[in-house]
Amino acid sequence: MVIGGSSGLGRALAERLARAGHSLVLVSSDLRDTQALAADLALRWGVQAVPMALDLAQSPLPLAALDAALAAMPPLTGLLLAAGMNREGDEPGQAPASFAALTCANYTNLCHLVDHFLPRLRREPRSWIVGFGSVAATRGRTRNAAYSAAKRALQSYFESLRHFLAGSGVKVQFYVLGYLDTNLAFGQRTLLPRASPQRLADAVYRRKDSDFGVSYYPRFWYPVCALLRQLPWTVFRRLSF
Repeated sequence: MVIGGSSGLGRALAERLARAGHSLVLVSSDLRDTQALAADLALRWGVQAVPMALDLAQSPLPLAALDAALAAMPPLTGLLLAAGMNREGDEPGQAPASFAALTCANYTNLCHLVDHFLPRLRREPRSWIVGFGSVAATRGRTRNAAYSAAKRALQSYFESLRHFLAGSGVKVQFYVLGYLDTNLAFGQRTLLPRASPQRLADAVYRRKDSDFGVSYYPRFWYPVCALLRQLPWTVFRRLSF
C-alpha cells in the first residue's frame, strides 16, 4: 500500500514496486490521478493495482474502505507513507482549521494508518513500514511551522514504532528527505541540488530488508542537518532559508 501514490515520490515508488511484481493499493486525494496510474501499471507490468481516494487532511479516516480493498488482495506486506502536505501561510498564528489540516496530513492520520494496519503487517514475515520526513524539521523556522513540527513528530513516532517492533520481523524505516525534483518544486530555487524521485524509489526498494532506522537522502544532508542543529541561536535566527 502506497499512501500518496499518484505523483512525485509516491508515483515513483508505485512504479518501482510494480516493476518488481508487487500487487498494489494506491491511495491519494485525487482518484482520477490514481486510477490512471493504476491502469498504466497493470497494463505495463501485469500487476494488480487498486486505486483508492483518501483525504489525509480530514478526520476520521474512512479506514473501512481500505479494508474492503485489501479483502480481494494478497496479504499486506508493505505500508509506504509517501504523502505530505504544505501550504502558504504555514506560520505561527495561522487559523485552527489550517493547522489541523497540516497536522492531520503530515502526522496524525499517518500514525492512524500505521496503527490500523499493524496487526496485518505483524502476521506477515519480512513486512515493511516506511515513513518519510523532511530536512525542514531539523529546526523550527517561521515558514512551514506546522509542517515541520508534524514531520519531526512523525520521526519520533517511527522511532517508537521501531522500538516496539524490535525482533518481530517487521522492518521500520524512516527517510529524512532533502529537496526532490517534483512538480511541487517547479520554478523554485533551492540551496542544494534536488534528488530524483526515481533514484530515491530505487534506493528505498533496494534497502527494504535493512534495519537501519533513519536515513538521510541524499546523504549529504546528514552533515548539513547536524551542523544546523549545532548553530547557536544568535546565528540560526539570522538565516533566511
